[in-house]
Amino acid sequence: MPRNARLDIPGCLYHVIARGNERRNIFTDDADRYNFMSRLAVALRQNGSKCLAWCLMPNHFHLVILRGLRPLSELMRRLLTGYVGNFNRRHLRCGHLFQNRYKSILCEQDEYLLELVAYVHLNPLRARLVGKYEDLRRYNWCGHGEALGTARTALIDRDYVLDYYGHGDGDAAAKYEEFLRARINKYKTGELSGGGLLRSIGGAASLLSMRQTGEKEMSDSRVLGSGGFVEALLAQIEKETEPGESAEAVLERVCAETGATAAEIKSRSRIRRIVEARARYCYMAEMAGVSGGLLAEELGRNSGSISYLVGKGRELEENNRVIV
Repeated sequence: MPRNARLDIPGCLYHVIARGNERRNIFTDDADRYNFMSRLAVALRQNGSKCLAWCLMPNHFHLVILRGLRPLSELMRRLLTGYVGNFNRRHLRCGHLFQNRYKSILCEQDEYLLELVAYVHLNPLRARLVGKYEDLRRYNWCGHGEALGTARTALIDRDYVLDYYGHGDGDAAAKYEEFLRARINKYKTGELSGGGLLRSIGGAASLLSMRQTGEKEMSDSRVLGSGGFVEALLAQIEKETEPGESAEAVLERVCAETGATAAEIKSRSRIRRIVEARARYCYMAEMAGVSGGLLAEELGRNSGSISYLVGKGRELEENNRVIV
C-alpha cells in the first residue's frame, strides 16, 4: 500500500521516533550518543525548530519537536544522514542503520504537550535503564535533567517547556517534576506514539461513548489530537494545497532570471554561474511542489545530489545573491 504523505507544517508539534533496522542498536557506546546529540544541536540551530523533549534508547530515539519555518524533513535529513555516515565509519559497517523512514506524528499542542514531555522523559524508567525515578535526573541520555536544570546539555528549549507548568523557574520546575511523578506508572509502551481514532479522542472510554450514541469523529493516523483538531487541520491543508508551477515554468523563470539556458542547467557543467542556476532551479522547483524524483530524472542525478542542490539553492535565495 502507498504510504501517506507526511504532514510537515510550520509551527506544529511533532513526536518523532526512529528505530534501528531489525530492532538492532543504533547507539553502541557513549561516543555514538554524544555524536547524535551534537548533530541534533547543530541541526536545530540551522533549521530553526525547537526540541521540547528527547530520549535516546539503545535501539531507538524519541524527539518532541516544535517545527519552525523550515521543514521537519530537512532537520531529520541533516541529523540522520550525518549520524549514519559517522556510525558506519566508526563501526566499519555499511548499509541501512534505521528501520524504514522515521515516524512523525503531528500532535495537538495544548492537549498533548505535557503528556508527550512526560512520556518521552520517563522512557528510561519504563525500560528499566534506571533503577528509580530519582536516578532519572542524572541519566545523561534524555532531557529530564535539562528540564530540572541539573544537566549541562542544552538541547531542549527549557523556558518554553516550563512555561506550560507554571511561572518562575523554581515553581515551574517543581510542578514539572510533580507532573512526572504522577505519571510514573501511567503510560504503556507505544502510547502517544501514533495517531488514529482511539488516541485522537482521549482513549477507549470516549470511543465507547461515541459508539453508544452513534457519534462519529474525524481521525487521521498521522495526527494525535481531537476530532475537531484533525478536521480543522486537514481543511487548512486542503485549502492551502493548490497546484504550483510546473517544472517547465520554473525552469523558464530561472533561465530568464539568471541568463543560463535550459541546456546548461541540465548539463553536467561545473561552471559556477551554471551550478548556482541549477541549484536555484532545484530549490524553486521543490517549493512549487515538483518531486525530487522528477528532478533527479530530469537532471540525471541521484537523490543525494538533488538534496544538495536544493540546499544550495535555498542558501542562495536566503543570502539574496545575484547570479551573473
